[in-house]
Amino acid sequence: MRKLLARIKALLRRSAGGEESPGKRLEWAGIVMDTEKHEVTAGGKAVHLTPTEYRLLELLMQRPGRMLSREYILDSVWEGYYGSSKTLDVHVRHLREKLETDPSRPRLVKTVRGAGYRLDRPADS
Repeated sequence: MRKLLARIKALLRRSAGGEESPGKRLEWAGIVMDTEKHEVTAGGKAVHLTPTEYRLLELLMQRPGRMLSREYILDSVWEGYYGSSKTLDVHVRHLREKLETDPSRPRLVKTVRGAGYRLDRPADS
């Protein structure tokens, strides 16, 4: 029942205009996401993301600087079906490995301890 409710909430959120319009170009701290071409570049270099990593980055880039709760991200990216609660952590780690210069000390995708994640602008940007 919980998964069904999460899926319904995600569908309602998208139908209410919560999603960005197609063909939008999102930019943040040297990362450029072309949603029409489904391409991502960081520092001018192409970044190859899995579909899940792409949806996760797109969600963060649509709301830069805002903390997104773990539950909100899981419901939005996985639409309520995500298995283990560590799934999000693994995907964030993979995203950091592809975007950060030093993934062990993230400057872009920040953890908000006990709450969720936030896309930050590095101090030198």
